[in-house]
Amino acid sequence: MASSSKRSKVSKGSSRNENFLSKDNETAYGRFSASKITPSRILIQSDINFQILPLFSSTQLSFILTLSHSYHKEMFLQFLSNLRVTPKCTRLSSFVMQQKVTIDKEDLGNFLHLRTEGDRLHTLIQEADISWSLVNDTLRGNKDKVHQPRVYTLLQNARIIQHVLRSSIIPKAGDRVNITPLLSLVTHLIMTNTPFDEAQLILDYIHSLSDIRHPQKKRKKNIALGHLVCYILEKKYNLIYPESPTEEPIFFTNASFRSLFHDPSVEGEDSEGDKEAPSEPAPVPNQNAFHDIIQRFDTMEINFGQRFDQIDLHMKTQEDRHNLDMAWIRGQTDYINQNVAMINSYFTAFNPQPPPDQDPGA
Repeated sequence: MASSSKRSKVSKGSSRNENFLSKDNETAYGRFSASKITPSRILIQSDINFQILPLFSSTQLSFILTLSHSYHKEMFLQFLSNLRVTPKCTRLSSFVMQQKVTIDKEDLGNFLHLRTEGDRLHTLIQEADISWSLVNDTLRGNKDKVHQPRVYTLLQNARIIQHVLRSSIIPKAGDRVNITPLLSLVTHLIMTNTPFDEAQLILDYIHSLSDIRHPQKKRKKNIALGHLVCYILEKKYNLIYPESPTEEPIFFTNASFRSLFHDPSVEGEDSEGDKEAPSEPAPVPNQNAFHDIIQRFDTMEINFGQRFDQIDLHMKTQEDRHNLDMAWIRGQTDYINQNVAMINSYFTAFNPQPPPDQDPGA
């Protein structure tokens, strides 16, 4: 009896949540759930006055740039918590809604229509001897031999492409003033019509999110690309979370690109900064503040749009309810009129005489 009781206590103490393959994954879930989600912005070309997609004509990114897919964050959190990756990062294995799932490079090619051949950029940026003079010539029109991080020195098309990449494909929250070497390299390849492994770029980005599960990782990354993961799981395994989606798509607006095109005020700041002090970062705070203002207006525009949609829905509901009430009132009025007409026809047809004690002539 004592040994049986002891075994039951051990069994009870070692129990884990059925949504995770191990206790470590369950612990990692807490770290992922504490991270913020960076939503990828979606291009709706009919709503954008500026021509964006033609700049990506040399790639196969147009599908995911325009993919609008809502999802529940719980699915993505379970996927990241149970994530396992092959040594070459060509397959992601996980456990979602108590079901084993895999996403490999072929899935990204089949479901997201991405290119699955070409250079692996995460490896290229770490191992290859990149000619930054060639990259800078494409992005900035100069041939400096080191990577330049400032966004405000980019040419117009380079600014547009990197803006879309960092908002949709390689999400990077917060810093809009600097550009990473990887982002510079991808922008250069797109502008020079050089193909690269697009599916591997997505797989490597998702794999990089695994750093969040490690306790020694003090500064947590924002998690992103959940809409792509959940879209593939839905198409491949018919996995749909039973509750309503928590993450809705966010769309690019004209305001998102207005500063990137021919805006005299912005160009004046850039040219003035280049003329007076090329290495002086003085214009950067203004540029950063300018982008912060644009971001705030984007958020306000989205919130106002959602609010107006709610008001329209409320007004339509009230109108429908009013129509139903009026229909009921008309029905009751018709019923009363029918009864009055019936009584009137009775008195007209039979002309009944009043009782003797009520006859006024008596």
